[in-house]
Amino acid sequence: MLQEQVDHIDCYYEDRNPPKKPEGIPEDEGHKDGQENQHKILFTAHGRLRQTEFPPLHTNAYARGVLTVFPYLHRNQKHYTTSFLLNSGESSLDKLELATRNTEEIVTLDELKALLEKKQRPRAYVGYETSGKVHLGHMLTANKLLDLQKVGFDVVVLLADLHAFLNEKGTLEEVRKIADYNRDCFMALGLDPERTEFVYGTDYQLKPDYMLKILQMARNTTLNRARRSMDEVSRSAENPMVSQMIYPLMQAIDIADLRIDLAVGGIDQRKIHMLAREELPRLGLPAPVCMHTPLIPGLNGEKMSSSKGNNIAVDEPAEEIEKKIKSAFCPAKVVENNPILAICKYHVFPRMEAGMTVKRPAKFGGDIHYENYEKLEADFVSGAMHPMDLKKACAESMIEILAPVREMMG
Repeated sequence: MLQEQVDHIDCYYEDRNPPKKPEGIPEDEGHKDGQENQHKILFTAHGRLRQTEFPPLHTNAYARGVLTVFPYLHRNQKHYTTSFLLNSGESSLDKLELATRNTEEIVTLDELKALLEKKQRPRAYVGYETSGKVHLGHMLTANKLLDLQKVGFDVVVLLADLHAFLNEKGTLEEVRKIADYNRDCFMALGLDPERTEFVYGTDYQLKPDYMLKILQMARNTTLNRARRSMDEVSRSAENPMVSQMIYPLMQAIDIADLRIDLAVGGIDQRKIHMLAREELPRLGLPAPVCMHTPLIPGLNGEKMSSSKGNNIAVDEPAEEIEKKIKSAFCPAKVVENNPILAICKYHVFPRMEAGMTVKRPAKFGGDIHYENYEKLEADFVSGAMHPMDLKKACAESMIEILAPVREMMG
């Protein structure tokens, strides 16, 4: 295994099957042995990257040509390091832009910057209550985990079966079975298996050391504070059980026990995360950086909820995705609480690097391709894009995006 330095980017190259120079790319004159080897490494690394717009690292023809040869990243290849991936990964976005895109709040941005600059492999996590189908609401934070992996984070996915039990979502046996299903869904959504750790809550949350920390935090936390932290995510907001007051304390201790640098969640998790930031240092434990994503509206324009059935499961059959999107709330020229625009913004464009094409009959303007969400929204607000045309394109895109999940889940 060779390691070379290419403009401050560490690249690895196995010299068992040297790549062939693509046709039409001339050799440069006067190559030194070291330069030629360096170019082979660059060629191999770019052969495993989807990005074709990344600016060339060298000015010679061979290196420039490398960028347009192999368009697809094979997930099982391991011949690049984190530093190469983050410099070559996602469009022209830099590390901080990619880490923070499509987020509502970072607490704090300066702390996140320091984490990216100073720690080689920081740890980010999301906890998912294992209470039902994985849907587009969960997928929003999964998308963010993918972004974080691209900028160098290791990711921990907490399958919170014990949390689900405490929040009255089923028996321990039922929520553990759902946890196994959730794990398969998240892997099918594209998380890098080399940088993803799945943890079941029941694997460690019943241990004496963990429970002692919960009791220590309970001594420092008022009942009102615990209840306020839980109101956004509790099933019984009006008359909560004592078990639900323990829930936010557990979530805070989870962050410490899993050695998390960055806690990721929907904006509904904010109060729990703020409790963790304030109370963990009182126990001599580090406070996490917190990242919050927006909550996208359900298909009826109201709050997305599994119990209301106003969502799309990630393993939904293609015909069901098409049916649900076709009947979804999508008032012409209106952005607020528009689920179709939200799906395009938070799911379609982050995952489809080439953009989205809206197919229309010639008499209605013909096909139109959008490279970014902002132009799509502008056309929709102006009336240049009809809701039904948008729905059709959105459905086609989501059917394609979710195909790996349907295939994996059978």
